[in-house]
Amino acid sequence: MSGRETAWRLLAAEFTAAIEEEKGIGDRAASYVLSPGGARMNRVAVVGVMGAPESLGREEESPFYRGRLEDPTGTFVVTAGGFQPRAMAALRSLAEPRPVLVVGKAHLFRGRDATVYPSIRAEAVRTISESEYRMALTDAVAQGVERLDLVRAFREGAGPTEAEARARGIPALWRRGAATAAARYPTIDLGPFRAALARALDAAEGVPEPAAAVPTHGKVQIHRAAPAAPPAPIARSAAERAEEAAFLDVIDELSDGSADGYADLRDALARAAVRGLTDAKAEELVNRLEEAGVLEEPIVGKLRRA
Repeated sequence: MSGRETAWRLLAAEFTAAIEEEKGIGDRAASYVLSPGGARMNRVAVVGVMGAPESLGREEESPFYRGRLEDPTGTFVVTAGGFQPRAMAALRSLAEPRPVLVVGKAHLFRGRDATVYPSIRAEAVRTISESEYRMALTDAVAQGVERLDLVRAFREGAGPTEAEARARGIPALWRRGAATAAARYPTIDLGPFRAALARALDAAEGVPEPAAAVPTHGKVQIHRAAPAAPPAPIARSAAERAEEAAFLDVIDELSDGSADGYADLRDALARAAVRGLTDAKAEELVNRLEEAGVLEEPIVGKLRRA
């Protein structure tokens, strides 16, 4: 039985407003980006108009692309690199603006100055027809309206119990997401999100060409937030500390020898394997060290000490 996370459907206005996250605990535990509209996202499925992406990879053997997916409410930043070869190939094939469906992992990067950058690490990228685009927008609007109503209910102390949610056909994931959003974003104004839903519905119902409904955005929306409180330190065994030290040595060696000051993740995994660390263990170390603030990954697949 697959443990793959549900892909949430939402609009850019909601996604780019997310500044909260929920870190998983333990081996291979999922992490989530939390939106004010009640989406508790590990994966998303979003649509918009995307043109040719930009290449950010400095080396041919380490390709990396970033695209901007525009819907009627804003802009998603979409990335793909060597670890997502099919998504990267599909992204790279876009030569002119087209309606596109993107499925991928929701990701927040929090800079040293507490600026938050939301993005999507693409797993799949597919061009779609105009009718598919408009249908997907309508679906995202319908779900967004219901989720915002749930968030409002939890804020007012009238959120449904688990039993009530089941009786009303409300997905358990939506109930949990709405309760979490009400707690993590207690004062944010939900009005602009409802206005964004209205704009998207207008575009879906009345605009022949989806590109005509998409405003031009000079910059992707970012947020400045107070730094998250650091998690309580977890005692590590001597073996775990030795593994962390060995992996950090690998990162330091690669970043010191690279032209851009970053260690490529693929190279790090290969070199870690020579030192006896499996790919699974090395990826676990990456997640652990990023959560601890020791490593940072400002570009997908590129690591350095924080």
